[in-house]
Amino acid sequence: PQGEPVEGCVVSGVCPASPRGVAKSGFTSNTGWSDGSSCCDICEGVKPVNCFNPPTCGSKIGDDDWDYAVLDQIWLPQLCGAFDQGHDPTLTHAPGARCRADARTRGGLSIHGLWPNYVGGYPTCCRPQTVSPHMLPAPLQILAEQAWVDPTWRDGDGCAFCSMWAHEHMKHGTCMADDMAGYFNVTLSLVARVQERSQKVESLLEAAVDQPISTAAIEEVYLPFSVQVVCDPRDPLATETVGVFLELRTCWNRAPGFSRQRPDVGLLSQTPCAISLPPSCPGLIRVRQSAQASSALAL
Repeated sequence: PQGEPVEGCVVSGVCPASPRGVAKSGFTSNTGWSDGSSCCDICEGVKPVNCFNPPTCGSKIGDDDWDYAVLDQIWLPQLCGAFDQGHDPTLTHAPGARCRADARTRGGLSIHGLWPNYVGGYPTCCRPQTVSPHMLPAPLQILAEQAWVDPTWRDGDGCAFCSMWAHEHMKHGTCMADDMAGYFNVTLSLVARVQERSQKVESLLEAAVDQPISTAAIEEVYLPFSVQVVCDPRDPLATETVGVFLELRTCWNRAPGFSRQRPDVGLLSQTPCAISLPPSCPGLIRVRQSAQASSALAL
């Protein structure tokens, strides 16, 4: 499983001191392994509260006080295309990262992350943690290897643990659950809950390889809830009227009993997403061809 590090995971030049070192391209030098047993601390020097509307989030402190969560599923063919074009929409990978032919999958929707949000802002890096593979039980690793794929790594490569998984937990999971297992369990359970609709969207997106489809066709799959359909504005195929699909976001309210000590997915309920901000998609979308016709959603 990915949680078992192998010799050679540590790469020279990673884990820089604060600031995190994310380039305009989205690639970052702060990713990977700090040593042979734990991951880079991406949270050094990062403030836990980001508030853009003081009336709604000015009193937040970044301690289990988020208002709702966003589940982001990314279209792997577009992620791979973005790497080839020289940018990383996930802000997770080192410069030069590319998708591999021997990855678990390079097709379909896969988890990007589950992000706690405020109304008018978001928390991040809430509680510093040293992240290492032992934090994720084997059964959760097996599920994550299917539904939370980083296609820049060979299938089963133990070094992959300190890439997207560690990044998402440190940045977002520490604001939602006391441990990595709790965060992953909630995230994977939400993906399972929307799996049938995700598969319908995948079918629509595969058809959009040949000709553009309406953004509304994807939105209709999730009615009565509104969702956020996100396009990649940096793709050279994007125009003002036809976007290139990148990600799909669903939104989830927390019931009063949900806490980082008790991250119970049964206490999350889907809610309409707010109106999308850029880079939301225009009225029509197209997609890049799947590198392989397989889904990352088979749980």
